[in-house]
Amino acid sequence: MNAMCDLTNQQAYDYYDELTEQSAKDYWLDFLKARADRGFPGAKAYVDKIEWYNNKDQ
Repeated sequence: MNAMCDLTNQQAYDYYDELTEQSAKDYWLDFLKARADRGFPGAKAYVDKIEWYNNKDQ
């Protein structure tokens, strides 16, 4: 089994949240978006949370 498939949405979000380099944050956001696009349960909620936070100051 692929190690990426073993990650929970929370783990992917935690990786995103801990990083400071934008390209690394983009990787984990894209990872969660891809999961959401495939209908992975709960992934869309994390994408929405990240996008809301990123857009709240605009």
